[in-house]
Amino acid sequence: MNHLIKIIKGSLVGLGSILPGVSGSMIAAILNIYQNLITALNNFTKHPIQSIINVWQYIVGVFVGLGIGFLFISTFLDAAPIPFTLLFIGFILGAIPGLKKEIKVEKYHWHHFFTMFIAMLVMFGFLFIQEQTAVVDSWTYYIIIFFIGVITAISIIIPGLSGATMLMALGYYQTLITIGSDFLKDLGTLNFSSVASQLPMVGLLVIGIIFGMLVMGKVMYQLLKHYKAHFYFAVLGIVLISPFNILFTLQSNTTDNVFQSPWYMWVIGAVLFFIGIAATYFMSKKDLVEENKND
Repeated sequence: MNHLIKIIKGSLVGLGSILPGVSGSMIAAILNIYQNLITALNNFTKHPIQSIINVWQYIVGVFVGLGIGFLFISTFLDAAPIPFTLLFIGFILGAIPGLKKEIKVEKYHWHHFFTMFIAMLVMFGFLFIQEQTAVVDSWTYYIIIFFIGVITAISIIIPGLSGATMLMALGYYQTLITIGSDFLKDLGTLNFSSVASQLPMVGLLVIGIIFGMLVMGKVMYQLLKHYKAHFYFAVLGIVLISPFNILFTLQSNTTDNVFQSPWYMWVIGAVLFFIGIAATYFMSKKDLVEENKND
């Protein structure tokens, strides 16, 4: 059961990494697995096998979440944007109690709240990022794919930084979704000739993700080591404002007015919202119980 919960958490991180307005690392921090992932990344160059063993469930979950996102993100957002979005907002808000317990300081200082305010301000700034139209030349295409992987990885590592939003601003978000969905669909239909032709692009994307995660993992490890309280204050600020960013990003990337959805969509969304809160709260609480047992 514990392995399954870890895989589910990892899948939420993977899904959050490619959802507009959402940060995979923010989900990881909320679910209390961020430090485990960062520690494994930091130790990977010295003890690669042990690092993978320590977090293999999360790694599997991340790829499951990415696969689900690549295959269904467009369909879900087009068919039921409000229920799907409210479910994810529920996932985020449900773990605030567990997140607050990670802020272990004897006394709060003004610079803790200042850090939270700056994080909220930065998140608010992302609302003004507009998607640009990208023109991709053939000789630069593979280089661009590599950097799409790097940007995706950085968003997995840095809480609050939505890789999907950044790729939209650069005009490459649809490129990422297309590469992932086409590859998985061809793999599922056993179209091996098409899979083989896509391997260079997918390989460069994976290399970019690995490179970005290893580099930024070491940076964030040092930040957590020396400024852990400030880090979680920043994450708390990001969590508090993220529902507004998610809803705003949803509307700005939808042709129809999603807020004029039929009433039953709002009812379904409300139910899923509370299910999301309960699910994340349960997973966060179970983690705390496991930690107390280990202590």
